Amino acid sequence: MPYSAQREREKKGSRKFGDISARQGAGVSGDLLAAFQERLRDLCQDHGACHGQDRTERIHAQAEQALALAVELGCLREPGFSWEEFLALCPDATFGTEHMVELDAHVGLVGKTTIPPAFGLVPELRRHPLAVLRPDTDAPREREAIEFVPATPLEYLSRWLASNEVFGDDVRLVSVIRWTDGMISFGITQPQYHGVPAEPREIEAFFRQAGWIRLQDPSGHAVFFNYAFGVMAIDAEKRNCYLNDGGLQPFDVILCEPDASLERYLGIYPG
Repeated sequence: MPYSAQREREKKGSRKFGDISARQGAGVSGDLLAAFQERLRDLCQDHGACHGQDRTERIHAQAEQALALAVELGCLREPGFSWEEFLALCPDATFGTEHMVELDAHVGLVGKTTIPPAFGLVPELRRHPLAVLRPDTDAPREREAIEFVPATPLEYLSRWLASNEVFGDDVRLVSVIRWTDGMISFGITQPQYHGVPAEPREIEAFFRQAGWIRLQDPSGHAVFFNYAFGVMAIDAEKRNCYLNDGGLQPFDVILCEPDASLERYLGIYPG
């Protein structure tokens, strides 16, 4: 029988699958994010495919390990329909570049479900060939730029752990979701932050006062580095930083540990 979104709505009532209150009631402890990241890191340590050269293969291998861990920890959710069918059930859902986003004003939380097959985004240095009109010159043959690529499960979890520690956020992992088409998502909650988007000068002042330095990115991204934490913050744009009576709150800035190519490109450790 062909899939019917209306039939699924009737079967499941008005509640959307990602309902935040339902997630909170799943009996998952608040420290699941840290425990899950640590256990997943250990599981992947001896699994070669989790650390291979191909990013797509790394994502898939780590996601399979995450599924097994979710079964063990009791946080696996299997909604009984595919990701595409889920989208049909939620025509008014809000989407960003990384998540499907839901707001529950009653509990003051934002629920975020990663858009498969990626687990958010992470910065990576990419090289692109340039057209060379005169091969006998010393003109550059390629250009480098920081671009956002699909993140692995471990990169995604580490990002939010860092955000909790560095920015005082309260992001929680509440579920690992296996769709019937084999796609996998993470479900997280985050406090709902109110305020107005901060201006670039206010964002830079906040980071500098907190001990970060501004890095010069030829690609044009707003990038900061904290030597004490060894962490890079990128995409520190006004849409990801709100200003209110309590000060400036970054809530969707991407944190990561830069690899050697990013360190060189951004001149993090001159020498």
